[in-house]
Amino acid sequence: MPENFTSADFHNVVHKHLLNIVFDTLAKSKLSWEEVSPLLEAARNVSRADFEETARIRVHAVRAEGDRLVEAEEAYLGLSVADRDTNEEWLAETWWLSDMVIADNDRARARQAIAAIERSLEKIRRWVENEEGPDGIPSDADEAS
Repeated sequence: MPENFTSADFHNVVHKHLLNIVFDTLAKSKLSWEEVSPLLEAARNVSRADFEETARIRVHAVRAEGDRLVEAEEAYLGLSVADRDTNEEWLAETWWLSDMVIADNDRARARQAIAAIERSLEKIRRWVENEEGPDGIPSDADEAS
């Protein structure tokens, strides 16, 4: 991952991949923009549907090392998207959580992120300890309903 990767880049990765494909196709085929524009719109619609139906964003704690999983150096986010018809993955990206937090080189913003991450960790700990459900409702209230 580039050192200057920002959280804003995270949201633009797929768009950039699509544009690169379109520009490469244009350069090779000499199609006019009027011919390519409908294809781009169709690609956006297909991609949007794939994202809606198959996209997964996860926080990971392990990484592959050969044929086995080992503890990762730190938490990282993974984004994957598969074709909704074939279930074949066509996009997979990962980013270290720390790199995302410090990418903007803004210490005040990093402190805010640390505080938010600590709040998230507390919520996760309560859920793991079965004190409350993922929606913040005490787990014994979930069992009563």
